[in-house]
Amino acid sequence: MSRRLPPLNALRAFEAAARHLSFTRAADELNLTPSAISHQIKGLEDLLGVKLFERRQRRVNLTSAGGRYYPAMRQAFDQMNAATEDLRAEDTTGSLTVNVLPTFAMRWLVPQLSAFQKRHPEIEVRMTTNVDAIDFNRVEADAAIRYGVGGWPGLTAKLLLREEIVPVCSPSLLEGRPRLKTPADLVHYPLLHDVNRPDTWRQWLTAVGENTVDPDRGLKLDTTNLAVQGAIQGLGIVPVNPSLVRPELEAGTLIEPLDFHLNVKGGYYLVYPVGRENRPRLKAFETWLTEITARLTADENQTA
Repeated sequence: MSRRLPPLNALRAFEAAARHLSFTRAADELNLTPSAISHQIKGLEDLLGVKLFERRQRRVNLTSAGGRYYPAMRQAFDQMNAATEDLRAEDTTGSLTVNVLPTFAMRWLVPQLSAFQKRHPEIEVRMTTNVDAIDFNRVEADAAIRYGVGGWPGLTAKLLLREEIVPVCSPSLLEGRPRLKTPADLVHYPLLHDVNRPDTWRQWLTAVGENTVDPDRGLKLDTTNLAVQGAIQGLGIVPVNPSLVRPELEAGTLIEPLDFHLNVKGGYYLVYPVGRENRPRLKAFETWLTEITARLTADENQTA
């Protein structure tokens, strides 16, 4: 039996636009222009002889016909995607793309990654970075590493590292300055801030009961990594997760002048869409991450 189906590209454009209720977001997802999406959908409407969208100045809505058509198209594309993923999941070799927070990638994951490659030379890890909330409909990635408290809708989230913060600085910063023995002594020292974590100093100072130090003063830097580099260069003191500066603490290029570790709500998680749990490459990566984070955490607890 022959099938009289519209062009697949037009159906993809319709499904994406209907899911987002936006030609612009559909265009971003499919790497097209909004005008190309509009053209595809106009052709589909002409072919079907019905209007699928009500076009307004800044948004689009489905018509009653479009509302009836969309669930079937969504189901069809979900089934095609699932069948494709099942085929991919049978292959233990190939690439694995992980989208990671830049600082976590640079300061924690990349230094550990050679151990994974030695264990699994058949898997090629491709790493991309950004700090945005992860949207697997728009980002080409098998998994991601994000900071949060878990509970992302539609995602499996595996805790890797719990968050804790402790002030660190270069030993050279203490030379020629008043003694730094208590949190109150911070009034004599420059503070460094990661602008993505603007409340970190306030949290730490509140936890130690110190209210004479202004938690907002000091140099603001775009990322944790820049703030840490500033501390290494002697620009000031930065509160940071010690797991991210472990090599510097061991080498003595950074020290903990005030040894108070504050455990805060949150942590670094491996996240991926529900349903990918049994993909061999992703499962191998998750197993390795779980093992190495457990070992490193145990080592840090022994030396604390």
